[in-house]
Amino acid sequence: MKKSKSIKIFQVFEKYSEFYQPYIPPVIEVLNKEKDIDLTVLIYDGEGEMDFVQLLPNYRSRKIYSKLYPLLNNKYKGLDYLEIKALREKVDVIHIQHSYLFRKVINLLDLPKQERPKILITLRGGDTYIKPWSMVGWRDFYREYGNKVDSFIVMSEDQKDYLHSKWGVGADKIRVIPVSFGSDGLTESKSPNSDKIRIISAFRMCWEKNIDGNLRVIKSLKEKNVPVEYDIYGDGPDAGQVYFLIDKYDLADCVAYQGKLENKELKMMLPKFDFFLQLSHSESLGLSVVEAQSMGVPVIVANSNGLPESILAGRTGFSVDSDDVEGAANAILQLWKNPEKYKSFSNEAIEFANSKFTISKEVDKLKKLYMDLIKT
Repeated sequence: MKKSKSIKIFQVFEKYSEFYQPYIPPVIEVLNKEKDIDLTVLIYDGEGEMDFVQLLPNYRSRKIYSKLYPLLNNKYKGLDYLEIKALREKVDVIHIQHSYLFRKVINLLDLPKQERPKILITLRGGDTYIKPWSMVGWRDFYREYGNKVDSFIVMSEDQKDYLHSKWGVGADKIRVIPVSFGSDGLTESKSPNSDKIRIISAFRMCWEKNIDGNLRVIKSLKEKNVPVEYDIYGDGPDAGQVYFLIDKYDLADCVAYQGKLENKELKMMLPKFDFFLQLSHSESLGLSVVEAQSMGVPVIVANSNGLPESILAGRTGFSVDSDDVEGAANAILQLWKNPEKYKSFSNEAIEFANSKFTISKEVDKLKKLYMDLIKT
């Protein structure tokens, strides 16, 4: 049973837990067990499969409610269903997890701060680096409400700086809380495969991930007569590009596009690989990069946005320009040829991931933010 003085929180999703971020549900489940947190997950679609997940009424019912209820109490006039529900249930914090649902709570921002819940919005990389450049609605939101929202959560210091410098959100409104790979583990460090270099990538197939650059690294290794095997996991709108480029660069003998794989299965497979490769053009942090390190796999990443923050350069992996194919290939080759140094990288990768990116650390930071918000 929750304590009477616990912080009452609505976390809001379109669906739960059917989405591309597998790292969210484990954090929510741990947070829900905290005695000083009274958590309800609200969803607009799907089914409430757990006792703390609540399916909201359908669109028509919500509209009728938001028109009729203010007739009983004028203070709810002009508010959305979710806004009325939060006020009636005396919620302390509304945490928007699917950021595009910000429209469901912006009317609350016109109320005095002490008369409404605090509004918290988690931003993924695209919400900061990509969408505002092409979508007027996002630019307008940051301009009109960016400094009215009580706080934003971002994944990296780079994302915080970008949100502040490009879109004008006050730095004091932005909290950096990196995503977590899971619980502290007892993973053992590993040595490289001796017969061939085994490389893996796992990401959503879209332009930001630089599919071409990743494959050209493999092409470079092949041209150096290095025995290499590369497996790519993930799906997305640009999956066809993978097949095209494998054919273009004549890599069918050493590259396999494996498609989508459940996150749990991917984690189990990671230790058999020597390197994790991710030369993204844009990335808020890169959870797969963290997951690889947690399993003792050194990583090669681009120095794009928040990616460098996901590694210890020269100790758990290497960071190069996203178009520096030769730099990435040479880093892989040199570390593979030095088993003692590779073992050191593997060991430090495990320690680094466990020191910064565990569920317990993310939950502690979330709780601290919730507590800070209700004090303002």
